[in-house]
Amino acid sequence: MNFSKRKSNFPVFSVLAGALSVAALTIAALPSATNSIAQAAGKGLEVEVPYEINALKAPGVVAPYFLQDDHGAIVVSDQAGGVFSVTFGGKVTVLAAKSKIKNPAGVAIGPAGFGSYEGNVFVLATSGDIKAPCEVERIDKSGAVSTFAKLPDAAGAAATECRDLEFGAAGTPFAGKLYAETSGNATIYSIDSSGKASVLGTYNKPVVFELTTIRFPRASDAKAANTMLVGLRAKGAGVAKVGRIGMVGADGKLKDDVYLVGFIRPSGFGWAPSNFGSYGDELMIADIGKFASENNNERDGQVFRVEKGIARGLAAGLVDPTDMKFIGNKAVICDPAEKGKGQGAIVIISSLL
Repeated sequence: MNFSKRKSNFPVFSVLAGALSVAALTIAALPSATNSIAQAAGKGLEVEVPYEINALKAPGVVAPYFLQDDHGAIVVSDQAGGVFSVTFGGKVTVLAAKSKIKNPAGVAIGPAGFGSYEGNVFVLATSGDIKAPCEVERIDKSGAVSTFAKLPDAAGAAATECRDLEFGAAGTPFAGKLYAETSGNATIYSIDSSGKASVLGTYNKPVVFELTTIRFPRASDAKAANTMLVGLRAKGAGVAKVGRIGMVGADGKLKDDVYLVGFIRPSGFGWAPSNFGSYGDELMIADIGKFASENNNERDGQVFRVEKGIARGLAAGLVDPTDMKFIGNKAVICDPAEKGKGQGAIVIISSLL
């Protein structure tokens, strides 16, 4: 692939961690020697050299929304309907057709010990149209789809606006449970292997939070030990960079001390593997920015890397990067609007070293 090079305009800023207050990022000076970027020919996707960024050709996948690693394959939900398995070579396998799962969001793969469901694909989806309550569907190994768990109301509101779905990390207080996130009632649910769902926590006081993502920290992370990390943004906030990564304890309470703050709308995030070029083991964070529907499909979505408390731009030119995970030594991003409203792509960032 041919790349053009130019001086980067990626922002570099200090990431603030502190009390649950409206905070902005401190903008730092751009370094002059390390900001070359590569821009995919004919596209708006950009990444720092020596990395490359590509939109994966995945026929039949229209608007990828959330993803999960299934032994090196990408399991992805589609806002246009359906759940798919996609290889890095672009081979697409339908796991559940649109007729079976119309409005899927977060996906998760059953681990060993979660009942008899190891390897089954779980999907957070609405039970009817897009505004209906969310429930957890299960796709078994034969491809049959059934309802695994129904989510109860929380704080007097239904579980609408499906977001992420993740299994608790082994060796933590969250192990052995499946966690579902619904932004309509600002709630995270805990689901056991029998399919019983209960409210872990509702995050609507003192402000109502929009929820985006669930992740679990590395075992070596002393700051976030025994917590769940959650992407948050205060609903209706007038200040741009109030998005944060919060910490939720096993009791379901959101801690006053935030993990990171100063983004617009942080979505997928995780730690790069050690073989991810020069930035191995660094925390990478995808930021949606404003939704495409709010800003005429502008490419304000970005990926940042955190180095010694400083967030530096790694990639730009995304539209709505709703989820990001590392699969092998590649960062895999879902962007349901990368090609325009309702037309997205699975975006891959790889090191050239």
